[in-house]
Amino acid sequence: MTISGLQALVARLEALGPKDITTRAVQALMADTPLEDRDIDRFVVPRSDRYARQLVHRSPRFDVIVLTWLPGQSTPIHNHAGNLGWVQLVRGRIREDRYMLVPSCLDSGLDLAAEVGEPQRGIELREIGSTVLTERAAIATVDRLRAIHRIGNPKEHPRDEVTVTLHVYSKPHDACLTFDSVERTCSRRELQFDNSALA
Repeated sequence: MTISGLQALVARLEALGPKDITTRAVQALMADTPLEDRDIDRFVVPRSDRYARQLVHRSPRFDVIVLTWLPGQSTPIHNHAGNLGWVQLVRGRIREDRYMLVPSCLDSGLDLAAEVGEPQRGIELREIGSTVLTERAAIATVDRLRAIHRIGNPKEHPRDEVTVTLHVYSKPHDACLTFDSVERTCSRRELQFDNSALA
């Protein structure tokens, strides 16, 4: 039986020792594991109301997820609660806007937190950069130094296309903080998948 690129990626991720799960090591592993469209196609299920999240693999150490973005769909500004994350462009293009908490606002630990009770007020963010990935297999990362961002499929042209991205998180990513830069608040958000069956 032929193993798909996606299956090979999952196997290679799970073979990593705990000390080998680093931003650079996983990025190199993803770059070195080619994916074919047929590996991903069954997870590409666009939604008209928001970007779609299809779970490919979950273990105590990793989530592997395929996200599908119609033109104009994006995440809210959010953190990753101290987890490591990798986003690989499969098709289309993806924009990442990066932010940092202004040091004088409430609690600078919020960039790495997932646990807040009531929404926090008085939050101030500063945009620190933006990147648009257009090259297939390009990989963006999130770590403790790049902890708050927003990603999405920019709507810029009449013939914009669907974007597909492959996301790997370590450890599994069940909740995050979302930030409203206008209202200057943040609140906890539970993350869900559009499918329940694992590959």
